[in-house]
Amino acid sequence: MSNTLYRKYRPQTFAEVIGQQHIVRTLTNAVRSGRIGHAYLFTGPRGTGKTTIARIFAKAVNCEHPKNGDPCLKCHVCKQIGERTSLDIIEIDAASNNSVDDIRELRETVNVPPTYGKCKVYIIDEVHMLSTGAFNALLKTLEEPPAHAIFILATTEIHKVPDTIISRCQRFDFGQLSIQGIIEKLSSIAKMEKVSIEPGALELIAVAAEGGMRDAESLLEQILSLEDKDITAKEVQEILGTTDHQLVEQMAAHLLEKATEKALALANDIARDGFDLEIFSKLLLRHLRRIMLVTIAETNTQWIASELTTEQLQTVVKLAKQHTPPELTTIIQRFISAQEKIKSSFIPQLPLELAIVEATTIHPHADISAPSQPTPTTQASTSTKNEPAPVIMPPAPTTENISVQEVSETPDDIPNTIEGTTQIDITDVANAWDRLLSDIKPLNHSLAAFLSNCQPLSADGSKVTIAVPYAFYREKLDEYQNKLTVESTLAKILGSKIRLVFVEGEKSAAVQSRMTSSNSTVTEPAPPADLLSAAMKMMGGKILEE
Repeated sequence: MSNTLYRKYRPQTFAEVIGQQHIVRTLTNAVRSGRIGHAYLFTGPRGTGKTTIARIFAKAVNCEHPKNGDPCLKCHVCKQIGERTSLDIIEIDAASNNSVDDIRELRETVNVPPTYGKCKVYIIDEVHMLSTGAFNALLKTLEEPPAHAIFILATTEIHKVPDTIISRCQRFDFGQLSIQGIIEKLSSIAKMEKVSIEPGALELIAVAAEGGMRDAESLLEQILSLEDKDITAKEVQEILGTTDHQLVEQMAAHLLEKATEKALALANDIARDGFDLEIFSKLLLRHLRRIMLVTIAETNTQWIASELTTEQLQTVVKLAKQHTPPELTTIIQRFISAQEKIKSSFIPQLPLELAIVEATTIHPHADISAPSQPTPTTQASTSTKNEPAPVIMPPAPTTENISVQEVSETPDDIPNTIEGTTQIDITDVANAWDRLLSDIKPLNHSLAAFLSNCQPLSADGSKVTIAVPYAFYREKLDEYQNKLTVESTLAKILGSKIRLVFVEGEKSAAVQSRMTSSNSTVTEPAPPADLLSAAMKMMGGKILEE
């Protein structure tokens, strides 16, 4: 191969461009109508066609016989530009020509009329690399450009380009190319190179390119260097260190089904086979994101359809119908954290394994944080009219804490009753206490141990007051995730939406005496060893022996 693939198969007309149709349509209309601007700014990720479209546009505005806004490729001007010998098309790499002197030299030549074509076109690539002085010099030229000069500025970092420059250009934002579009282009190249390549292999290359056609063509060239006429997906996986999309789908299914053992086994297989775990984690996060979007609304498939094959899209929709957004957000948060730790971990698969265990064994509403210091709690929700003032005054409530306590999240299967109109019977709560503990224990063993030492005190409408023996009990139970877990679980049992208030001190002792003397069904306190273990787990303590 004399030329690299991305140069050999670079589009020569607007009709050959993959994607960016909104930009192509605007520029072809400008050529047809003759309404050509003096400055254009192309911005977007690498390999999405900025320089390619700039060159096509340069040919189109200078072409002697344009067809529907496209260059003819046959006239003398088109051939010169195609061979890159035209004196009227000046390409500048701002990364290496970023000084004031370079731009001043440009200003000295810009007034010279074109040699053969109608316009002189200046294509400045990576324009954000220009120095401040160079930008100031360029600004003067953009403010008073010669009639025959057209400037096309290209950048991947638009935020580094001064607003004064941006405001004097017509801006075009380039987006990442669709997976399907890249696959079609790669398939066409493979046919012209007389190489057979499996659709699955093309898909792996397209995904690894991350929306950039140049990257995809470079990866394909790397694969073709094997000089194998029949390229399989397995060969591509080995060369690129990527994984089959089916493995990503399998892992997502295991996570959503809470199949911890299967998910860990799959992760072990992936690591053992030498696949790049960072790439796998990235692919998994993308897949989970797509499922999450569709769980919110099936119409969101329009956002992701361009990234997937028809079969993959069907798999996403199927999983989305079986699960809820909270399930997906919990898993995604785990793997975002794991993604950041894979590189630095001395055991590469350990962050992935931890994320799998946490995502499949902890309930979405359970307390998922590591042992931490006690946090200030909202006293506004724990005080009542007749309650005596506590001996030690806690910190005043903050706006942030109050807003958190007012958040109400209830699973869809809980009856949608109007809060304040349903009267909860405290006896029903007491009778349901054993079941509450048994339901919460698999979700959060420590939380169940704490609740086993608490007693239902009173009920007022949908508000249920629970007595706790110690202040730190109330602090832990009032934490948002813990409280939400108890409320949602108890609401399922009682069939009504409830709001819990935890109080400690004298009331706790009074209710314990009253509940013990009554015939109500109450839960026996947890054994001291269990309680100590739970406290250590929740508070992060340890036993010190003399």
